[in-house]
Amino acid sequence: MTHFLKSFRRARGRRRAAALRLHTARQRFDRSMIALRKAALDHIDSQDHVSATLRATLDRLVAQAGLPL
Repeated sequence: MTHFLKSFRRARGRRRAAALRLHTARQRFDRSMIALRKAALDHIDSQDHVSATLRATLDRLVAQAGLPL
């Protein structure tokens, strides 16, 4: 086998390895983005719950004090 063919095969192997590493990195990035979006939506949902609770508490306190809204 000539030196050229050996070099070509090594280069092809390195390209395949690099492509595999890139593919793996993209998959990890996609999973991270999905997890980040889910965490953000969960945070928004929890803030909606807190906001509704605070509004209900304020309404109750205003009603107890007999103050108009």
